[in-house]
Amino acid sequence: MAALRTIADHLLDIAQNSVNASAKHVDLQFMETKRDVHITLKDDGCGMSREIFSRVFDPFFTTKNKTKKFGLGLPFLKQNAELTGGYVNLESKEGVGTVLKVKFVKNIDCPPLGDLAGTFASLVTSSPEVEWKILRCFERKCYAFSSDDLKGIDLTLPRTIKSIFDFFEHMESKIQKNGGVNDAHDR
Repeated sequence: MAALRTIADHLLDIAQNSVNASAKHVDLQFMETKRDVHITLKDDGCGMSREIFSRVFDPFFTTKNKTKKFGLGLPFLKQNAELTGGYVNLESKEGVGTVLKVKFVKNIDCPPLGDLAGTFASLVTSSPEVEWKILRCFERKCYAFSSDDLKGIDLTLPRTIKSIFDFFEHMESKIQKNGGVNDAHDR
């Protein structure tokens, strides 16, 4: 696993956990203010048994293949969030799904945001079988994305993939440059 240096790296890792848990629907909210970052990820994947749930923050535990001896994604996320004064809350029910809530407080210990546009686009294009609902807000300005809007579109075509990356780049640029997008459905 690559080093988790940015919040976008953490986001990609935890969203990939939902994909690996066979989720068909993933709702992702990324709420940012001048003071903090809140991430909420809800999926309808397989969820976790009590035994797995009790060990999920242990860096020497993983449910991945036997050649991988460490499960560092969630322990690093928890450590990095708590270093800022934030938190990680995890709820999971076997056969139902998982809800993960994360808060980073923006201070000297907070990792940089990283490439959010690339992360959102990568999730959507690399896992087209998942129905993604993404809500991204900075202060009170937001934009939304739903993979429902891509029904019937071939996500293997390079021009389609580029268009999705361009969409997220445009929206992130707009939200950062102008302090946000007015309408949550502005595209």
